[in-house]
Amino acid sequence: MITKVKRSISGILLVLLLFSTTGSLAAEKPAGIPQRIISLSPCTTEILFGLGLGDKIVGVTRYCDFPEAAKTIAKVGGFLDPNYEEIIALKPDLVILLTSHRDAKRELEKMRVKTLTTPHETISDIHESIRLIGKACGASQKATEMVADLNRQSEAVRQAVKKCPGTRVLICIGRDFDSGELAGMYMAGRNNFYDEIIHAAGGVNACFDKSVAYPQFSAEGVIELNPDVIIDLASHIKPGGKTAKEIACQWKQLRPVTAVREARVYVVVGNHALRPGPRYVQFLEELARLLHPEVFKKVAAHG
Repeated sequence: MITKVKRSISGILLVLLLFSTTGSLAAEKPAGIPQRIISLSPCTTEILFGLGLGDKIVGVTRYCDFPEAAKTIAKVGGFLDPNYEEIIALKPDLVILLTSHRDAKRELEKMRVKTLTTPHETISDIHESIRLIGKACGASQKATEMVADLNRQSEAVRQAVKKCPGTRVLICIGRDFDSGELAGMYMAGRNNFYDEIIHAAGGVNACFDKSVAYPQFSAEGVIELNPDVIIDLASHIKPGGKTAKEIACQWKQLRPVTAVREARVYVVVGNHALRPGPRYVQFLEELARLLHPEVFKKVAAHG
């Protein structure tokens, strides 16, 4: 869901359906293919479901909430605070980690638990994670198809906007919505998958900081960048909290900014835009439509 407003984000960083197997077929499975998998990040959980491996997942983090079936799986702590006792109790034959899970990897290896580490910082990393998980879990063909489909969808967006002038866009991935103050905001810098998505959507990243992937900005810093479009990411709108409209109004404090003056501040609601996982293509399509609505109106008109 996208609203022409801002968002409420609580937490950053930090899959589709079932591949059911009967007991009679279990004996025919190749040796070494894991049957009890634990995923320690929402993005790897989404990949597992996307590969049809949902029925093999026995544990996930408290943040793994997509697809809906992930909510019913046993929880083994959080992204940064895994519960090792719970993990061991579930008797996994594979625990899937991210490259940032250095401490968890070390602890699990001490306990002689088999792990698979997957990258997650770029679009290529997401695709590589899909292939690695597919290979480790006996779903290589499905992984190949999944990556090909993501490439096809991404390329369709690139082709649609390739002749569009680059719109300077700033993506805010974290700030305090409750306070209403535009301070301590985390923006998407260079050298990460947001930067790639911005370019694929026909934009130019207004945040040119290359030293930090997600630099922190003040209101004055945003005014200095003066983006044409601001995208505010919100994992969800809290019940009883500020509405999207109220959150959007907070940006009116920055009248000198082109995006504010021209009413091009948008809120994208949903954790699909906050996770380096296979749903990145959904955010890419949404962003392209926000940056270049005229292109997609023409496409719709021509059917």
